[in-house]
Amino acid sequence: MKDIETYEDCLLMVEKFYDKLLIDPEISHYFVHLDLKTHIPRVADFWAFILVDKAGYSGNMMAAHAKLPLKESDFKQWLYLFQETVQENFIGEKAQLAVERSKLIAWTMTSKMGK
Repeated sequence: MKDIETYEDCLLMVEKFYDKLLIDPEISHYFVHLDLKTHIPRVADFWAFILVDKAGYSGNMMAAHAKLPLKESDFKQWLYLFQETVQENFIGEKAQLAVERSKLIAWTMTSKMGK
């Protein structure tokens, strides 16, 4: 395995993550109706901005998710699946950063949503 080094690595990570999300019995209902052809590259842009300093992401992740009826258990499952995906596909400093940032994202979102 290698570390996350490029946008393509971020895209692979997100695609494999969404493969898990779409079949997960607990949280798939949040994802099955998305237009994945536009959503996955946008999520990959977000992670590439964080992990490999790729310019171009200008979204507001919190605002995009604030209107969803998310529960703390949803974030726990999201976090579990994300970390599992990273650990199955990558190893190294950026992979560890992805795991740490995912924890921070889950904590921030649950804190701001009061969940």
